[in-house]
Amino acid sequence: MQKMRAVGVALTTALAMSGGALTMSAAPASAADQCKPTVSRSYAQTGSSWWLIAAAGTVKNTKAYQVREAVTFTKTGTRSTSVSGELGVSASVVVAEINSKGSFSVDRSVSYTSGRTITIVVGPRSTVHYKIGIKKRKFLVTQRRTYSNCKVVTSYGTVTAADSTTETS
Repeated sequence: MQKMRAVGVALTTALAMSGGALTMSAAPASAADQCKPTVSRSYAQTGSSWWLIAAAGTVKNTKAYQVREAVTFTKTGTRSTSVSGELGVSASVVVAEINSKGSFSVDRSVSYTSGRTITIVVGPRSTVHYKIGIKKRKFLVTQRRTYSNCKVVTSYGTVTAADSTTETS
């Protein structure tokens, strides 16, 4: 044990005399457990159905040129996006993330007013079947939260999103 102390004193003396610096740092036991806190969410659509159909019908064009037909909404309604589960995030954030990460264009809230008119364009000698309204899109949300101690907590929730939709065939 005395030899060990002597070597330590000699090493310290040699470093001090040579102008060197002796630094000793002991890494804390949890140094490996330092992570950048992050939150990430992924969305998987689990279903969709019509929430409100404001107008639906068929336009048949027997002419050799395109025609425009005025379509009037027959129903009034508003539908809004909602979030459930333990996500702790607003519907506005979820709407922005769904729109940026997927092929959907959902809205925070969608309204249709009875009596409003839009125009449908039908090509020559064509028939168009249309539905205009709000689709209810359901998503399963998986949220992964990483804490500074590297603990990862996964939570789940659902989103019911309002999608202003026009379908034609």
